[in-house]
Amino acid sequence: MVPSQTCGGSATAGSGRPSREVTRVLVSAVDAAIAVLDPSAPAGPVLESMLTSFTETVSPVQGRIADLAAREPNGPLRIVQGYLGNAFSHAIAGDVHATRSALITARAALACFAEDDGPDHTLWLP
Repeated sequence: MVPSQTCGGSATAGSGRPSREVTRVLVSAVDAAIAVLDPSAPAGPVLESMLTSFTETVSPVQGRIADLAAREPNGPLRIVQGYLGNAFSHAIAGDVHATRSALITARAALACFAEDDGPDHTLWLP
């Protein structure tokens, strides 16, 4: 199940936000994943490569992500994790379109979490 979320907060969105470093790493990983998932790309190798790249990019902050998520089980990081979990489930099933859609949703959630830092011109979707 994917949690509901709004920029201003919701019943499932806690008050805390991921640190800037965690947010930047997640944004970078999600942006790269979206970029390689051309809707006309064949599923197999593209999805496998995307999953491997994402894992390698996020691994330096994985411990902090787990700590933050454990501290706030209903916090904003859980929202992003829900969308990413959805994306990875679709990727494992071989559905490029659904994977890309879920990643775009995760990216939108990350943009909302970063809005307190002022405008970030990297927060656009290709």
